[in-house]
Amino acid sequence: MRLIITILFITLSSFNIKETKVYICGIRGAKKYHLNESCRGFGACKHQITEVSLKEAQGYGLTLCGWED
Repeated sequence: MRLIITILFITLSSFNIKETKVYICGIRGAKKYHLNESCRGFGACKHQITEVSLKEAQGYGLTLCGWED
């Protein structure tokens, strides 16, 4: 029984849940997030393009860029 629990623990802990990364034009004033760093929606961006997690971008109230949906 211990062996089964140990194997199960090792198997489950070896999976990495990968966070989805997205890109935004600066932290302040951004309204959209982008899946691709070279999205044409960044054409008017005057700030640094920043990589954040999808969850963080949605927490800021950002939505997906219209060029990428």
